Amino acid sequence: MCYDRLVNDDDIAATSVGALLRSELYCALRNGAMAGVIVLSVLLYQGAPAWLVVASVAGAVALGTTLHQLLLLGGAGILRLHARWDGHDGPHTDSV
Repeated sequence: MCYDRLVNDDDIAATSVGALLRSELYCALRNGAMAGVIVLSVLLYQGAPAWLVVASVAGAVALGTTLHQLLLLGGAGILRLHARWDGHDGPHTDSV
């Protein structure tokens, strides 16, 4: 999953954005599908009209998938900034 990828991949800063998104697509779709199942079960329990159920489930799948990928990109961006900061020879704070 995306958290495991961010924590355990040492080359996350060198991985291209496209490769990163492709590698997590299955997990993103699985998360979107789980969101869709939750929405489906709640709306069916509430007796919602069929058009609302279909539209809401499709929206939940799309939103769940997109949210997973956005969080992955955000985490990768933070790790890339951190890697750049560590490589930067900034001001020294050694006491004399």
